[in-house]
Amino acid sequence: MFEFSMDAHMHFDLYENRDKVLEYIESKKSYTIAVTNLPELFQRYDKKYADKKFVKIALGFHPELVAEYKYQQVLFHQLVDKTRFIGEVGLDFAGASDIEKNSQIAVFQNILSWCTNKEKILSVHSRAASKEVISILDGFNGKVILHWYSGRIMDLETALSRGYYLSVNHQMLESERGRNIVNKLPVDRILIESDAPFTKGMKSKYTLNFNEKIYLYLANRYNQEIDIVKKRIKANFAEVLNSILD
Repeated sequence: MFEFSMDAHMHFDLYENRDKVLEYIESKKSYTIAVTNLPELFQRYDKKYADKKFVKIALGFHPELVAEYKYQQVLFHQLVDKTRFIGEVGLDFAGASDIEKNSQIAVFQNILSWCTNKEKILSVHSRAASKEVISILDGFNGKVILHWYSGRIMDLETALSRGYYLSVNHQMLESERGRNIVNKLPVDRILIESDAPFTKGMKSKYTLNFNEKIYLYLANRYNQEIDIVKKRIKANFAEVLNSILD
């Protein structure tokens, strides 16, 4: 059977045994984008884990942390040329005040301006703010991955028309809304993520078992052999990375 594991969005640094998590990923040859929530965290871990072949540390600034750590925009700008991988960034308007929303928008706009013409790969958060995220992204010329998308279908259609990718996790398949979103995705725009440790079964231990659950669902959805789906997902990720995967 054709084997291919990937994780387009996970938080390795939120595990206490992060070294073992990364060793596990490397041993499984699982292509992984390990996002961070703050620039200072990227700075700390990028140097430490620069030798990893399959794990790419992403420079992030989570929207929920913008209000408290807004001063770290300066550090983000200083670090932005050190990596192609940017995430987790975006907007989260769930429970946010108008002041917080405005701060998030300003920081996200700044991040995009710093990433212009740099062949960046963005993993973007858009909870309760899909309209605003899609609007702000208009004209951005890097690669965009919408992570755990839960927004409006009309915004999803716009995203797909622009060639954005969506990273799908196993927990999305457990709700009607999540399945409805996944079912609207063309197979050539799908990546796989865990969003570990925030998804079910991932809080205490990181495992790649979620890959098979999603492959099986997609194989049934597209009425294809599971190996065909795996090869398509691998091709998608290779296109995002603009490289040939082993």
